[in-house]
Amino acid sequence: SVRWSLSGEMRAVTLNYLSTSFGTDHPFQSAVGVDLGGTKLLIRYRDHSFRFDTGPMFGAADLTKILKSFIDAHTEPGCVIGIAIPGLIENDSVAACDVLPGLIGWSARTLLDPRISRTSLVNDAKAALHATALDLPIDSTAIAVMAGTAIGCGIMVNGRQLLGAHGWAGELGYWPIQTSVSQWLRLDEVAGGRYMANRLGVDGNQLALLGRQGNQAALDVISQGGHALGGVLGGLINLFNPHRLSVGGGALWLPGYWTEAQAQIDALAIPSMLAGCEIRTVHGVEDLVAMGAAQIALKTLC
Repeated sequence: SVRWSLSGEMRAVTLNYLSTSFGTDHPFQSAVGVDLGGTKLLIRYRDHSFRFDTGPMFGAADLTKILKSFIDAHTEPGCVIGIAIPGLIENDSVAACDVLPGLIGWSARTLLDPRISRTSLVNDAKAALHATALDLPIDSTAIAVMAGTAIGCGIMVNGRQLLGAHGWAGELGYWPIQTSVSQWLRLDEVAGGRYMANRLGVDGNQLALLGRQGNQAALDVISQGGHALGGVLGGLINLFNPHRLSVGGGALWLPGYWTEAQAQIDALAIPSMLAGCEIRTVHGVEDLVAMGAAQIALKTLC
């Protein structure tokens, strides 16, 4: 591994190198796929895989520096880059990003140089939707929900991605959850990994460790998060009648989280709609979002 010092803050992130082999038709053979989240930055290209630790202070200068260094080291002229981020995109720039507020205003055009033929910036849940729905018939309805630091969602209805008035549809993390007679919270605040950890005054890794150790306070917070997520997922099934619901993200590794979510889906989804919906968990596919970002970049190039 190599340690990189990030500009401005004298912080360091660890760069881990992995090597895998892909077939010639794999999107990473033709495009760089980037998945930026609240805890990690993952970059895939051909046989190269780099992972960086991020966090709330990770910002635009950090992202630009790391991506340009990767491009300089590994890409060839004419390269295509697909970048997925956990926020709202407008005019190929980050319009809003609760998870990484230092990213607001960053533009993928920052990376353009004579070697780069195309950059594409996309919401991470919409990238996950693209990657998880490619094998479905073209007129299918599908939903992808990513439960990580926060909650994101991408929706495809009858073969067309649901975008909304400004392309921002799918902000599931803002779904209101009533936690008491007088209190409403966002789904993010109840079921997002960072928010669950914050309620105990720990970070995400410590929350997972406490849960595995059987700490009751941690297990209660995790259970409440899974309960809230499952209720909303059941509502999505009732609302959209999807052929497939794909659920991923690091929160699904938390002990009891997905089990509680499944129980609520079973309890609240209309049985006939639930029976017609294939539910997939994709949290074990670490490069899923990066893959979707690369696929979208290649698609927009055509």
